[in-house]
Amino acid sequence: MKRATILLLAALIVLAVGAPALRAGGDQAAVTDRNLNQMIAKAKTPADHEAIATYYDREAAENENKVKLHRASENIYTKGANQVHCNALVQDYLRAAEEDRALAARHHRMARELKAKSHQ
Repeated sequence: MKRATILLLAALIVLAVGAPALRAGGDQAAVTDRNLNQMIAKAKTPADHEAIATYYDREAAENENKVKLHRASENIYTKGANQVHCNALVQDYLRAAEEDRALAARHHRMARELKAKSHQ
């Protein structure tokens, strides 16, 4: 019984450690806030740039969700400092989402260019 429990625990640990790599597509590491700059610095393949583009697409979506949240809050506050606060955040999140979409598009383009270059 003890041996089976230990083996099961070991298997779960292996799965937990290996799961992020599997989710990211095998040997392709997922791009996160913590490793973004490192991933950008070492990006050389289409897959690298697609992973970075996916990160920026995800960031843009999160910022767009925050826009919706603060627009709803802005409508609740019909006047005063809270309405000004929400409006300012809406503008900031809109701008951030646009910049994230532009960066994603740039990395998608870089991936396509690298793929085209490798097929020549």
